[in-house]
Amino acid sequence: MPKYNLSSMDAISASAAQARVRAGQETSQNSYNAAWLHGYASALADCAEQLEPQQEFLDAVIGYLGEQHDSAELYEILHDRFDLSNEKIRALGFDLPQCAEPRPQPHKIQRRKPSHER
Repeated sequence: MPKYNLSSMDAISASAAQARVRAGQETSQNSYNAAWLHGYASALADCAEQLEPQQEFLDAVIGYLGEQHDSAELYEILHDRFDLSNEKIRALGFDLPQCAEPRPQPHKIQRRKPSHER
């Protein structure tokens, strides 16, 4: 049985379509497997439909952030505050120059203890 991707609304919709195809391929449409797959496909489609308003809201928030901030500020919000990886930032549709370059790591300076603390 194939694995279904349930990582996003679009992935859930695609998985529902995949389950429908698999159900249609069952030799007997009266079999338990066919019924289970049709039910699974229906449940996935219902789940994707219920997630649609949430996805629209998130898209609007992400779009607003993109309009209100330059690339450096936006990268700081998405990467540093929301802890999103560069790959996830690109998956949101942002092509920020900061995502293409490795972030410089601040150098830690080793300080000696003053002689009176030794």
